[in-house]
Amino acid sequence: MEDRVLFTLNHILQKKKRKITLESRLWEDLFVDSLDMSMIIGDLEDEFEITITDDEFADVVTVNDIVEKLKARGLSDYQSIMNSI
Repeated sequence: MEDRVLFTLNHILQKKKRKITLESRLWEDLFVDSLDMSMIIGDLEDEFEITITDDEFADVVTVNDIVEKLKARGLSDYQSIMNSI
């Protein structure tokens, strides 16, 4: 799952040319703005075939926070693989 989240962030933020890790802080390190966050949420919704409200991700600070939010919903790497088949 971590790889899928990192891939999504790299895809959305590729023009910002920042190294993205699980410990990266979205706003302070990666300079994510509200448009970027909307695009990240949209891509994650497509990737995991879920719906994410803005409120659900309002308190995320790091990339790992996103991973933990998805895991808390019961998502796993297995589901991501099954969705791509």
